Amino acid sequence: MNFEDIGIVMSVRRHGESSGILELITKDHGRHLGLVRGYQSKNNKSILQPGSTINFNWRSRLSEHLGVFTFELHTSRSLNLMKNKFAILVLQNLISHLRLLPEREKVPEIYNQTVEVLDRSHENYELVKTFILWELLYLREIGYGIDMSECAVTKSKIDLRYISPKSGRAVTAEIGLPYKDKLLEIPEFIYDKEYTDRDDLLKGLLLTEFFLKRDVYMPLQLKITSFRASLYKLINSFET
Repeated sequence: MNFEDIGIVMSVRRHGESSGILELITKDHGRHLGLVRGYQSKNNKSILQPGSTINFNWRSRLSEHLGVFTFELHTSRSLNLMKNKFAILVLQNLISHLRLLPEREKVPEIYNQTVEVLDRSHENYELVKTFILWELLYLREIGYGIDMSECAVTKSKIDLRYISPKSGRAVTAEIGLPYKDKLLEIPEFIYDKEYTDRDDLLKGLLLTEFFLKRDVYMPLQLKITSFRASLYKLINSFET
């Protein structure tokens, strides 16, 4: 069997003397692995850089086999990534999350939003904001969505300020104020897309990290990537 698709390179690991195992997040076939022959060639190595998009064909005698990729470059992002520490760290965080997806399960929304994040690789704060929105989508797509549509107590849709770490639901500033030390803050840009500052980004990262750790990483007995701590450090040191 075989199919054609488009995908973003997550990683390539060496396999044998000259081949490699390529891992992609694809538009129509989810996270997909396959063999690349001649991976060690200069041309293939330059194309198969993490974050780059390729058009590919996957062939295998049986669907359950590893299969073989043939491909051509669609979009190279290497130059933009190398120029920007934010972009490199965001990509590394993205890949760590994507790697936890089941193989060959279609996730078109995650794929589309991954493209959007990577295409902002030169915008620093906007890039991190888009990445946080990506993490919220990721949680929702795998069944652990955070409900920020209305207050869990009053049903109000106005002045939502906090998230309950137990229920994952929002509450208003008035309801949450007495318990704010036990609640997670909602970043301002969730409701005002034009708003972004350093503290807001940190709030957003802490919010998604809590639920990623609790609902995704800890059940798998995994720790969240150390690249996340590096992202916090970079945000804190960055001068606007």
